[in-house]
Amino acid sequence: MKKNDHHLPKGMNKTQTVIRSFRSARHPVQAITENMLRFSSTYSAALPGDMHFILTEEPGLINYVLRENHTNYHKSDLTSKRGGRLFGNGLLFSNGEYWLRQRRLIQPSFHQKKIQGLYEIVVKTTEEFLVSFPCAEQVDIYPLMHQLAFQIAVRSLFDIELSERQSHDLNRIFNELQEFYIRDINLPLRRLFYPLTREDRVHDKKAAQLKGIILDIIEQRRADPKPYHDLLDLLLKARYEDTGEPMSEDQIIAEVLILLFAGHETTATTLSWLLYQTAPEKKVIEKIQQSIGLTSVYDSIKNDYLQAVISESMRLRPAAWITDRVALADDQFGGYAIPKGTIVMPFFFGLNRHKDQWKDGAVFNPERFLDEQGKVKKHPGFFPFGAGPRMCIGNNFAMAEISLVLHLFFKRFMIKPTQQVPKMKALITLRPDKVILGVEKLPESILAGPFSDRLSDTF
Repeated sequence: MKKNDHHLPKGMNKTQTVIRSFRSARHPVQAITENMLRFSSTYSAALPGDMHFILTEEPGLINYVLRENHTNYHKSDLTSKRGGRLFGNGLLFSNGEYWLRQRRLIQPSFHQKKIQGLYEIVVKTTEEFLVSFPCAEQVDIYPLMHQLAFQIAVRSLFDIELSERQSHDLNRIFNELQEFYIRDINLPLRRLFYPLTREDRVHDKKAAQLKGIILDIIEQRRADPKPYHDLLDLLLKARYEDTGEPMSEDQIIAEVLILLFAGHETTATTLSWLLYQTAPEKKVIEKIQQSIGLTSVYDSIKNDYLQAVISESMRLRPAAWITDRVALADDQFGGYAIPKGTIVMPFFFGLNRHKDQWKDGAVFNPERFLDEQGKVKKHPGFFPFGAGPRMCIGNNFAMAEISLVLHLFFKRFMIKPTQQVPKMKALITLRPDKVILGVEKLPESILAGPFSDRLSDTF
C-alpha cells in the first residue's frame, strides 16, 4: 500500500487535538463519546511529531485489530514503555517474542484445576470481611470493595499475612503510580516540564519502593520451607520449556505486580459498579437471591443468572474501558487506511453501547445475556477481558472471584439506591469516585439452609 493511498478517518488536526486534550484529560470518557457521535464511531487525531491515533467503537474494526490481524498490532510504546518503567515488563506491558514466551510460561498457572485452590481463600477472606461490613442509610461501597479485593488479591498471591505497613504501602504506592501513569499518557506535553518538576523521578523512586516490597516478600517465601499453594508459588515453580530455567527475580516481581493490580483494581471497580447498577433494580436483586437460594457458595461460579448480571454490569461500566495497539506495518480495513505507526484505540465503553450491537444499549438488562432456557450465552461483540491472544490471563479466576463475593454479599445484605450518582474516574480502569448506597442486614434465617459452603466436587 503506497503512502498516498492512506486515508485516515475524519478527525482532528494537531492543533485541535492539543487544545481538546486538556478537556479530554479531565473527562476522557465523555469527550471521546462526544467525538464518536460527531465522527460516526471512528475518528483520527494527530499530535506533534507525526503521531496519529485512530479511536474507534466500531465492532468490526476492533475485532480486526484485536483478533483477525493481531500479529500486525502490538501494545504501543506510549503505554507499554511508561507502564513497564513503573511496574515492570510484565504481561500487560510487554510485546513480541518476550510477551509470547511469558504468556506460555504463566498460562498453565491459571488452568481451572489450579485456581480452584484459590476459591477457598476468596470465600474465607470475604466471610471475614463481611462480619464487620457497615449497615446504614448511606454507605460508600467503593473503598470497602477496594479493601476487600485488595485483601483477596494479596492472600491469593502470597497466602501470608502482610504487616499493616506493607499492606498500606502497597495500596498507597499503587494508586499514586496509577494516577501518574494516566496523567502522563493523557497529557504528554507535561513531560516537557519534568526537568523542572522532577515528577518522573519522584515516581521512579516510588516504583522502586513498590518493587522492593515485593522482593522482600519473595525472599521471605524462599527462606520458608513450608509448602504454599498460592500464585507466587506457581510463579516460583514455573520453568521455561526450552531451557528448564525459572524466571529471574525482576521477571517475577513484574508479573506479581501485574497480577496484584489486575487482581484487585479491576475486581473492586466491577463489584462497585455492579452494586450501584443493581441497587435500584429490585427484581434483579430478588432473582439473584432466588438463584443463590439454598445453594453452596461455590455453586455461584456456574450460576447462569449471576453470570448474566455480572456481564451486563461490565458491559455498561467496563473496568477495561479502552486499550491501544500500534500498527507494525501499513494496513487497511473497510474504508479506512491505517499507516504503519498509527495507534489504534478500541473504545470498549462505546462498543458496549453501540447501536449495531445492542438493543436499548443504555438500559441495564441482564436478560440479554440469557437464552430462552435461562442459560448464559456469549455475545460475539462483547470483550470484557479483551480479545484475541492478549485476552486477560486471569479472566476465569476473576469471574469466579466476583461470583463468590456476590453470593456471600447478597445472602447477608439488601442494598437500596440513593440520589448520589458516581462520577467516572477514567484511570487504567474505569473507577467510580464513590458509590453511596443504603445497606441493610438480612435476617439470620436467610443464611440457614441444608447446603454447606464447601468446594463442590463438580469443579
